[in-house]
Formats: sequence, structure tokens, C-alpha cells
Amino acid sequence: MVKYVLTGATGGLGSQVLKYLLQLVPASDIAVSLHNPHGLSHDILATGIDVRKGDFADPRSLDRAFAGADNLLIVSYPSIAHQLRVQMHTNAIDATKRVGVKHIYYTSLAFASDSVAEVMQAHLDTERYLKQSGLTYTILREGIYSESFPLYFGFFDPQEGGNEVLIPYSDGAIAWVSRPDLGEGTAKIMASGGYENETHLLSGSRTLTLAQLAAKISAIIGRPLTLRVVSEDEYVRANVGKHGPRGEEPFLRKWATTYKALARGELDVVDPFLQNLLGRPLKPMEDTLQEMLTGTGAVMEQYAK
Repeated sequence: MVKYVLTGATGGLGSQVLKYLLQLVPASDIAVSLHNPHGLSHDILATGIDVRKGDFADPRSLDRAFAGADNLLIVSYPSIAHQLRVQMHTNAIDATKRVGVKHIYYTSLAFASDSVAEVMQAHLDTERYLKQSGLTYTILREGIYSESFPLYFGFFDPQEGGNEVLIPYSDGAIAWVSRPDLGEGTAKIMASGGYENETHLLSGSRTLTLAQLAAKISAIIGRPLTLRVVSEDEYVRANVGKHGPRGEEPFLRKWATTYKALARGELDVVDPFLQNLLGRPLKPMEDTLQEMLTGTGAVMEQYAK
């Protein structure tokens, strides 16, 4: 019997969870549920894990993908569209219940329980649904990815030039944390068992504001950057038509609510849980900035969680 089924295993967070879970349990204990089963690398396929087709939009495919699992990881659906995202998560939770999975792990996000950020609303709805499901659950409020800093930092692209970064409403502190650290922590939680019906924040070990980030980025790229807080309308005008789907006005206005959450201090929360779990210092934000801004790290292509 497969002990663990992971969704989202080819994504930024899910791939890290899979990587570290393979170091903790036999590959024969792991299956992955993928919308596109051909998306796994040859190296991962060579480990011998079970690859199953599971589509959040096709509940019956999830029944087959989740069948026989003791533990299931639901990595949140990659969309900021509120109702769509909640429906996809609901489909997965309902399938989990139908096939008798014992323990469900859900990757939520690190904003507050009464968050004003649009990106958190589907997570909060999913958390409520999960708690009411009767299933044994663990909710993991994954911290804001260090690798996602361009999205928070005014869709920053060093190749575009310019010395001014525009954000709406307010700057604020964020307890940045790297995806590898989050992946390792999530894998350890799943492999160790326990944490039944608990919610845990997996944050970084210190905070940095966007203004502080500007100073660090300036030092790396060799030109001064200034952070400027502007109205929502000015923020939208500056970005509309750029950045692919993120340059559409409805997305920009939803994303602007993130900065209202920063003003409330929603991400200015350091929890020692993850560092204690890993038993070592977490990866510093400076290391991620250096990697990404000097071409040695991956570019973040979508919003964070």
C-alpha cells in the first residue's frame, strides 16, 4: 500500500517536498498525482515512485489517484481566482474522504486568519472546509517564498532598468523563507506523523521590509533603487499590460490588497517552528537574492501560493 500521495509534485513547492520525502521514506511508499503525468523528470521517474493521473477538475480521477493512501498532500491550486481555487480544493478534499485517506496535509499561506489579502481568501475558505470535513488534517501555512520577492517588490525585473519600485498602500515586514526549507520541513512533518488537526506557520527566522530589500538588491546589482508608495490607481497604471496575465487590471487590483495586509503586519510574524524542525539555520534571504540576481537561481514565474 502506498503511504503517501503528493499533488503538485512538479511545482516549485511540491517538487521540494518530493525531493526531501524521498530522503526520508522508501520510494515505493510514495505516489504522485499529476494533471500531466508526463511532467516528471527522468531522474524522479527512475526512483520508482508510482505516477498517477489526477486532475482537480475531474473528481473521479482523484478517486483513482488517491486510492490506498494513508497520507495525502494537497498543494494549493495555482490560481488567484477565488471560487475556482476553492472548488478545486473542495474536489480534492471530498475525494480524500470518499477513498478513505487517513491524514490530509494542506499547504495554506502565511497571511493572518482575518486577512485582507485577496490571495489568502481561498486558503481560509479551504481551511474552514477541511476542519468541517471530519478528516484528520494538518494545515501548513507556508511562509512567503524568498524566491517570490519580485512579485512583492513591484514585479521587479533588473533587466528593465529604472531606479524606482512602485507599490500601493504600504511597505511592511515579511518573514521570507526559501522553498527548499519549506519543502524539507513539510516532508519531515509528513514522514514523522503526528500534528493531527493542527495548524502550523512555517515562517522564516527574521523579517525584512521591502525598503530593506531595496537596499540589499541595490548592493547586488550596483545601482540605487528607491521604493515609492503610490495610490492603487497609479500602481495599476504603471503595470497594466505588462507581466503577462499579472498585468491584467483585475489581477493587479486583487494583488494590491496584499499591501493592505502588509500595512496590518500580517506577514511580520516569525515562528521558530520550522527552524526547530530542521535543526539548523534557515537559508538567508541574501543568499536567494544573490542567486536570482546574478543568474544562478530560478526566476519566479507566478505569484506565491
